[in-house]
Amino acid sequence: MTHSQRPSAPRRLAQRRAFTFIDLMVLICCLGLGILVGCYTGGRSRETANRVKCASNLRQIGQAMLLYANDNGGHYPRLIYIAGPNPRPTWGTGATGKNPFADVQANDVTGAMFLLLRTQDITAEVFTCPSSAAEKDVFGGGMNTPLDRANFTDVKKNLAYSIHNPYVKDGLIPADDRTYWTSAMSADFAIAADLNPGTAGGDDVTKPTIMSSAKDMRFANSSNHDKDGQNILYGDGHVSWENNPFIGVNRENIYTTGDGRIVASPVDVNDSILLPTDD
Repeated sequence: MTHSQRPSAPRRLAQRRAFTFIDLMVLICCLGLGILVGCYTGGRSRETANRVKCASNLRQIGQAMLLYANDNGGHYPRLIYIAGPNPRPTWGTGATGKNPFADVQANDVTGAMFLLLRTQDITAEVFTCPSSAAEKDVFGGGMNTPLDRANFTDVKKNLAYSIHNPYVKDGLIPADDRTYWTSAMSADFAIAADLNPGTAGGDDVTKPTIMSSAKDMRFANSSNHDKDGQNILYGDGHVSWENNPFIGVNRENIYTTGDGRIVASPVDVNDSILLPTDD
């Protein structure tokens, strides 16, 4: 093409496609979508990592319980026990005391768990799930140690896990039974798990059944992991992720008793009821 045949400058400019307002909006939408996808992917990656750390915490709790049992005739930790036709469990009592066997109220489930901090090589951080808002217990601050406490300073703040309520009702087990709440528990028995969501704040562990939809099951899943499920520590020491609480020996809700109650004692030796709740 000769110089005379080349398009003039104005013509060349007219041939170029102008960057319109629509192009700008498309670009902004694409950038926004990319940011949303990135945030979602990053959030899911963090939650996946948190679930792994949470499972590790529960394994350490399980190992500490086994070590405690080795030093105590095979028995898992338990404090003052007053039986009855339906002994009511408590939690978070007597925190400022120094003797858990005197300063904590009867049938306290968290006081029993706190014994692990007093007797085993385990840290307060292990009792805080990274996906929860829980903060490790500092035992009153300063140079204090677990020996300066009889229970978690604030169970709502310092504890992200629930443990089986071992304070059974009269007649549930024989007086000479040496296999209940010991290192000989069934491999399918739920020993501990992410915190029981209870019935407050939109949660209701009593609402779903084993046949409920995934949407309804969220009412009973722990709040630790965005209601998607919970890590569970079993009697043989292994931990697994479950997307519903209907697991264990009888495939019953581990956050309620076999007859659908929450703050109550087990109905039989295979009934796991994990407390406290986050209510």
